[in-house]
Amino acid sequence: MARTDGRKIVGIAFAGIMGALGIGQIYLPFIADRDKLRGLAEEEDMPEQAKREMDMLMKAEIAAAEARQQGQQKGGGSMWSNLRRKEN
Repeated sequence: MARTDGRKIVGIAFAGIMGALGIGQIYLPFIADRDKLRGLAEEEDMPEQAKREMDMLMKAEIAAAEARQQGQQKGGGSMWSNLRRKEN
């Protein structure tokens, strides 16, 4: 078995670590297309059914937010009012 110089092993390990850090800190955030890495499709590449489902979800979320806002405007009062004891 051949002996390997310790400096060579440390140098290779250091280069590997620095390469991994370089990819993680420079390439991925700034160069790589993050959506493709996450598996997300661009809107123009999406199937028609998926677009319709997203539209329905967005409309439902907007309607729920508007309903919450209307309920807050009508109710008024303190956010702590639900903690008060109700007297008979």
